[in-house]
Formats: sequence, structure tokens, C-alpha cells
Amino acid sequence: MLNKFFAKPIELTVGEQELKFSSLADFEFSLAGRTSVPSKKITGMVKFSLDELKKEARTIKDVEKQFVAILSKSIENPGSINRALREMDAQIFSQDHNWRTIIGALHNGGDELNEFRRVALVKYMQYLSSRQEIIKYLYSEKKRRSQSSGATNDSEAGTDFKDTVMLENTVFEPVSGEYDNGEMEKMPKGENVTIRMKPGKKIVVLLSKNRCKLMADESGCKFIDDAGRSYDLKIGKNVIGRDSKSDIMMDPNLRDISRMHLVVELDDTNTLYLTDLSAHGTYIPAKYLQSMTF
Repeated sequence: MLNKFFAKPIELTVGEQELKFSSLADFEFSLAGRTSVPSKKITGMVKFSLDELKKEARTIKDVEKQFVAILSKSIENPGSINRALREMDAQIFSQDHNWRTIIGALHNGGDELNEFRRVALVKYMQYLSSRQEIIKYLYSEKKRRSQSSGATNDSEAGTDFKDTVMLENTVFEPVSGEYDNGEMEKMPKGENVTIRMKPGKKIVVLLSKNRCKLMADESGCKFIDDAGRSYDLKIGKNVIGRDSKSDIMMDPNLRDISRMHLVVELDDTNTLYLTDLSAHGTYIPAKYLQSMTF
């Protein structure tokens, strides 16, 4: 649990500072302000060309894929995150907000720091998401101005359509009042959300803009996809996405759904633990985000 307190404070050496944390909540709070993009970084990105913005977006997407794989594996095997982070090139982490130093500090310690490593990786992914949203906005604005002025060079004109779609995709925000369970809100990437299900309960879940449902009956819990197909959720981890290896495979033509979009863990008390690992987000009723836990 995120509010877990330790009998003895955990100590981390970050640069020249000795930091002590009595709980995971303390550590998470210390990282909360590091998920935004520094103004100096934004100023530099404003000067990027369309090609440079696309290159930056592709780099972030490749890094995210590595992190998603690590987080997914750590759900079943918590100890795997220690070795996985140690094997990663430190240069992959930005120096913004001292992220590289923080991740490096987590190398010094054993499995007692695995929960801290997971929290740090989740928060770093949220920082990358912030960068992606700025890139999308800048790309959209620059392309609009370029088209209005008629200025297009050969390299931009011949850009891969897939990259263009990825960057021009706007953030989907569901309209309040459209859904049975009240206002919808985007799940924080990588963080667990707990939902306790009772027979007869139905919850709308949006994978990006695709309306799905979670429901429970006397036989157990089920996932209903956007086409109305029903899938029984097994005890343990259920991966939902476009990948053919997913436990619940979504339509491959739904390009706004990630290959590994949502992880739903089910226990024998019909409690669901939802983890969003997607590029375009998962939305659930806002009331369920009041009880988040790692």
C-alpha cells in the first residue's frame, strides 16, 4: 500500500543529500513536483523543427516501451525491477529535476527498495507523458502555421504517415454527463487503482475514446469490449491491448489503443487492481481515483 509505514526510515543518498522516508507516501510526494516539464526545457523545444519534434516523440515512445515492459513484469515478479533498472543505460533518464541522480541512488540497495523503484519509474513515466503532450501541441501549432504559409520542405512532406498520426492525435477528454457512473477522469499512468466489485455492478471504462465496461455477476468479473464482446477475467493478471499476446486482445485497427493498454488484476474477493500503461490513456469514473494505491 502507498501509505505503508516502515519500522525504520529508508535512507537514500541523492547527490550530496541524505534523504529519509518513513513511508512510500513520503517518497511519492517528494517526486510529485518532478512530473512537469521545466520552463527551460520547453523553451528549447519551441525552437525544434517538425522533424526534430518527431524524432523526440519517437525517442520517448521507445523509452516508454522499455518501462512498460519492466512495470508489467514487476507486477508478477516484484524483484525483477531491481535488476532491470540496473541494466538500463543511465543516459536514458533526463537530468531534468535530477531524475538521473534519483534513479542512480536507487541502485544502491537491495530488494527493500523495489517499491521505491516502482514509484520512481511510474513518476518518471508521468514526466515523459508531460513532455509528449507539449511535443504534440508544438507539432500541431508548427504544422498549422507551416500549412497556412505554404512552407513545406521535402523531408517534412515525405514524413511517415504513422508518425504524423501519432503526433497530431489530440488528447481525448470525455464530456461530463455522457456516462452512467458520473464524471470520467484519466488514470495516472502506471499507478494502481483499486475497485471492489459486487454482483450486479457495472463500470464504464474508456480505453482512449473506446467505451468498454467492467462488470460483476454471480460467476465472477468480466470485461466487455467496445463491440459488446464479454471476457471472463481470471484470478491474477489480465492484460488488455492490441498485442496478440494479450489476455484480452482488442481490435488491431483501433490504433489509439496500445499494444499493452490496461492491466487488470483480480483477486479472490472480486477486487480489481487497474494499471494504465497506455499512450493515449484510460478513463474511469472520477470517484475511483480517490483511493489509489501502488
